[in-house]
Amino acid sequence: MMLKLGDHGEAVKELQRNLNKLGSLLLIDGDFGPITQAAIVDARIVLKRPGPPYADDAVRDALAELGEPSADLTASGVAFIGREEVSGPAEYRARYTHPIWPTKNSGITVGIGYDLRFASETMLRAHWSDVLPTAALNRLVAVVGAPGSEERLTTVADVEIPLPAAVTVFLKRMLPQHVGYTRRAYPMLDNLPPARRTALISLVFNRGGDLEGDRRREMKRIRELLTAGDFDAVAAEFEAMVRLWDPVKEGGVIEPRRREAVLWRAGFVALQLA
Repeated sequence: MMLKLGDHGEAVKELQRNLNKLGSLLLIDGDFGPITQAAIVDARIVLKRPGPPYADDAVRDALAELGEPSADLTASGVAFIGREEVSGPAEYRARYTHPIWPTKNSGITVGIGYDLRFASETMLRAHWSDVLPTAALNRLVAVVGAPGSEERLTTVADVEIPLPAAVTVFLKRMLPQHVGYTRRAYPMLDNLPPARRTALISLVFNRGGDLEGDRRREMKRIRELLTAGDFDAVAAEFEAMVRLWDPVKEGGVIEPRRREAVLWRAGFVALQLA
């Protein structure tokens, strides 16, 4: 059975679920549109199965045989966290294929939230040498370990970071590190079901694992609730964090907390990720 542009239904949903094992960051909507088509193109490269932008039996079988992307996160979990960083694959291609300077407090950022301010040349090359050409890395080295600026961004603005390269580093380098941070902040992480585990990892990926101080009181309260076994009360703490940000100016920080609350209460299906 071949699936192609314009197809709809459960078979397409299954294809999308399997594409997300590669980090395609797709919604599971059953619509084989241009976004799913682009994911097939990327998947053929990763699977080393060149061919047209549709899913024939060979591609579908190869995707079905893939395991989950990590021991800690399901494909749905990876899609949730990745989409919180870049919104989705189409948005990545439109806005993040080249380096950005997202805030005045960040460095030049590449891929899926990889902030070069907190990298060294050694780290950059170790993380990216398998997926980016040496010439691109040599350009990026000039802005590692430094705060961002318009001038620094200009020097690397034309460096290209394709989505498959960004996803590879996200899966193999960034997520394991942040899972570790989450496990230290919330030692009961491994006892949670996948959706709730993902909500906590997403929170720490975005805000870090520090639990001290007034700005972290909800995060600390979450640990207390988990220790007490009061799991259902946790979602309200995600929502309570919205007190920290201006809803007009900083809605981009507020909405992830609300989605994490939905994920905690209702699972991946509620967000079209299962």
